[in-house]
Amino acid sequence: MAAKPPRVRLHDPEPLQDYYQDKDGDQYSVARLCDDARSLSVFEVPLAALSLSSHPWTGDNMLCLALHVKKCMEADLSFPVLLDWNGDIADGRHRILKAIALGKRTIKARRMTWKPVPDKLAPAE
Repeated sequence: MAAKPPRVRLHDPEPLQDYYQDKDGDQYSVARLCDDARSLSVFEVPLAALSLSSHPWTGDNMLCLALHVKKCMEADLSFPVLLDWNGDIADGRHRILKAIALGKRTIKARRMTWKPVPDKLAPAE
């Protein structure tokens, strides 16, 4: 009788990332940004209009990738992504990846029109 292979258990993901770092290196609480943007109107943004060139996650092994794939599979596309004051993705990367994988052309979004005070300033050079 062959032994069963071990079962891999993926931990439950946090609902929000801890912070968002803008292109200036300033950091913002994602929970605060989402709360501040709650009253903004929701619109459909073409996925082709979003910058997908960033490297948002660290980790270079299969387990790290599996955790992100799991988050993408579970992502709720009814909840809008958040774009910052420059149009960059502040929250919703897993939802965007799911939409791309499903062949969607647009995704629901909110866009901030102001730059809030950072929670942590970029280190001085």
